[in-house]
Amino acid sequence: MTVDFHTAGETAGARGPARSDGLAGFDEDARLLEVVVTRRRQVADGVVALELARIDGAPLPPHAPGSHVDLHLGNGQVRQYSLCGDPDDAFRYRLGILRVDESRGGSRHVHTRVREGLQLLMSPPKNNFPLVADARHTLLFAGGIGITPLLAMARGLARLGRPFEIHYRARSRTRLAFVGELLDLAGPDRLTCYADDDPAPAKAFAAEAAIRRADPGVHVYVCGPRGFMDHVEEAARRAGVPEERVHEENFTNDVDLTGTPFTVVAARSNVTARVAADRTIAETLRDSGVQVPTSCETGVCGTCLTKVLAGEPDHRDVFQSPAQQRTDAAITLCCSRSRSEELVVDI
Repeated sequence: MTVDFHTAGETAGARGPARSDGLAGFDEDARLLEVVVTRRRQVADGVVALELARIDGAPLPPHAPGSHVDLHLGNGQVRQYSLCGDPDDAFRYRLGILRVDESRGGSRHVHTRVREGLQLLMSPPKNNFPLVADARHTLLFAGGIGITPLLAMARGLARLGRPFEIHYRARSRTRLAFVGELLDLAGPDRLTCYADDDPAPAKAFAAEAAIRRADPGVHVYVCGPRGFMDHVEEAARRAGVPEERVHEENFTNDVDLTGTPFTVVAARSNVTARVAADRTIAETLRDSGVQVPTSCETGVCGTCLTKVLAGEPDHRDVFQSPAQQRTDAAITLCCSRSRSEELVVDI
């Protein structure tokens, strides 16, 4: 099997292929894979599934449950999407993408412009949401399109024979995607779906009750809208689940980028600059000639995460956990700011 998991004692890191001279179809400078959309299908109301393969037909880099890719949409936008296909399929990735018209336009572009045969650029897989394989019990809570990374986790847990449950909530029954696959993996006893428009639901969504029924060693995974994740995480806290056993994935962040001006020092670049009230650290450093890698620009993906050498960050990202933010060890330069007059970063 190509499925790779983290055990309880391991930490997550970005995953990607090792570079070799013979790796065709790989952009040397940008480290991006050249892929083609081989299949597109509607899997729920407002949700399309895209299947991607290497243009040259070579195998794709291996990935583990919880992985995502940065998809370059060809219009200057880069968006992060979870891999929800079979990790054992070395030649095909699958993404599930919800159309959100009030967003920045990435999903709308996918739904209106991305068709079979279109060639795109894509990053190798990254995993900031790793599955703990040896957990005594696992609860997967999905809100809407948040089912995509949890579908991959369900597949991995089923293959390992590990105990798990899926609780999947959507605005309507027509928005429940991949239900057939989930039912095959979990069975009717371990899959519970909730639709807000169901006039007579079989069960009311009660996250805390589900968590309290689980094994005391349970790990809780949640992905979906921010309000949904906050609800589940608060339920886990009330049920006594330690913070380190509650895991989330978030691809949206409604962040305020403005604030009090401050000075940033890029230590390795020997650059000092003043960050204006309406400018980000990343923008300011770029204006001063410092190369700052970014992707999402909202503190979601972690591409610009940089070590803090001195000062007090004003964390506004959702990439780091609250525990990681409290250490002030690193900062996302695309959206976070500084509480101190001067912030020194390792870039």
